Amino acid sequence: MDEQWLGDSYDLVKRFWKKSLEPVAPLYAHPRFVPSTIRTHYTAVTTIPILDTRPHGRVGVLIDPDTGIPLPDSTATRATTKYASLLFIIELNKELHPEYIICFDQSFHRKHELSKEERREKKMTFLRERGIHSFYYVSHAPFLFAAQTTHILVSVLGCLISQGIPKSRFQSLDI
Repeated sequence: MDEQWLGDSYDLVKRFWKKSLEPVAPLYAHPRFVPSTIRTHYTAVTTIPILDTRPHGRVGVLIDPDTGIPLPDSTATRATTKYASLLFIIELNKELHPEYIICFDQSFHRKHELSKEERREKKMTFLRERGIHSFYYVSHAPFLFAAQTTHILVSVLGCLISQGIPKSRFQSLDI
């Protein structure tokens, strides 16, 4: 999360995710992607607290890189402020066992041989092959939603659709 973008419309979308997904699990932001200098303001704008330690019970985790998720065949395999690799998402899932993970993903190279839809599909396939189910919210502010089980993922999707988001805004392999 780059400080220059704090308070933009994407942050309002994150606030919406938090409120909409409360019935599934409370949402926390991963500290790796929110600089310590803006954490208080970030939480004020998004209403999403920073995950300092794993709370007891159910939890959702927001990964908020500046750019998004590189393709699985990319050389980027670790998390930076700009990128959250698919391997990072898998490891986070193993370590914290969240109900769901949300990751901002606007990582699309304009001159790539695959379409945006094909690139999203490639990322979802990579996760599915490693036991994580997922879908995308497709817009100018795209987000990946992932969960260990399709049951939880269907609950997440149901919460979002119940808020009025058209089903056509979602891309999925699993649900």
